[in-house]
Amino acid sequence: MIIETKTADRVDLYKLLIGSVLPRPIAWVGSISADGVDNLAPFSFFNVASNNPPVISISFGNKPDGTRKDSLNNILATEYFSVSMVSHKMAEAMHDSSQAFAPEIDEFAALNVKKAKCANIAASKVAGAGVVFECKFRQLIEFGADSSSNLVLADVISIEVDDAIIDYPKIDMQKLDLVGRGSGLNYVTTRDVFSLIRK
Repeated sequence: MIIETKTADRVDLYKLLIGSVLPRPIAWVGSISADGVDNLAPFSFFNVASNNPPVISISFGNKPDGTRKDSLNNILATEYFSVSMVSHKMAEAMHDSSQAFAPEIDEFAALNVKKAKCANIAASKVAGAGVVFECKFRQLIEFGADSSSNLVLADVISIEVDDAIIDYPKIDMQKLDLVGRGSGLNYVTTRDVFSLIRK
C-alpha cells in the first residue's frame, strides 16, 4: 500500500506516523508560567537534535481549539523548562498528566506528583526522575498552514543523573528503566535489550 500524504486524511496520517515511528521517547516537560504556576505534561515527539552543542527537540501540537498548549506558552514566556525522563514506575502518573488542565492549575499538585526545584532554572522537575535535562529555549519552527505543530529546539544547560544508575559517563539503561510511547494508548519498556557487535 502506498499512501500519498498530500491526500491522506489528517487523522489517518497521524495514526500512520505514530504507528510507524516506534518507540518514541517521552519528554515529561516541567515549565512555569509568567505568573509562577508550575505545569507538567508529556510529549512523545521528542529526541536529541545535536550533541555539540547539546540540543533537544520537542514538537508541541496545538489544542483541539487551535490554541497553543500551556507548556509551549510557558516556554516562550520564560525560556526555561525541564525534561524528566519517564521510568516505568512513573508511567501511570505521566499518562494522567496528559489530560487537559486549565492554565492556572499546577499539575504536580493536582496529580500528586512530587516536584523538586531545578539547580539552574525556575521551572520544577519530577522528583526521583533518573535523568533530568534543564533546558533553555533556542528556536521555534511552526509547521502547517494553521501552525498546528510547533517544533521547539532547546539547549541543554545541565543534565542531572541519579548516582545509582551512572558509571560516568555511561548510564545503565536497565536501571534507568524508561518507557516509550507506542501507537494508540500503548507504551513500551526498554527492558527487552539485545546487542549487535560490528564485524
